[in-house]
Amino acid sequence: MNWLKIKQLYPNKFLLLGNLVEKPISANKFKILEAEVLMVSDNAKEIQKAYQDYNHQGKDVLYSLPNTPEEFIVENEVFKGIII
Repeated sequence: MNWLKIKQLYPNKFLLLGNLVEKPISANKFKILEAEVLMVSDNAKEIQKAYQDYNHQGKDVLYSLPNTPEEFIVENEVFKGIII
């Protein structure tokens, strides 16, 4: 389903999204064009838990916040940590 349609159907909701259709903007930025709505909630912790569950299964999912704009841009950043 088109991202703008999803945003209209589920305003002010936390959404878990799968089967993403992305358009590259740069090497590490992507615009979300379409997605499948996997879960809708008013509870951020519920969506984060479902997100983690899907990730542990190896599934590619994203979640959006109620204030995610109509132009949904995702930026992948390299995580750097210190091992002690």
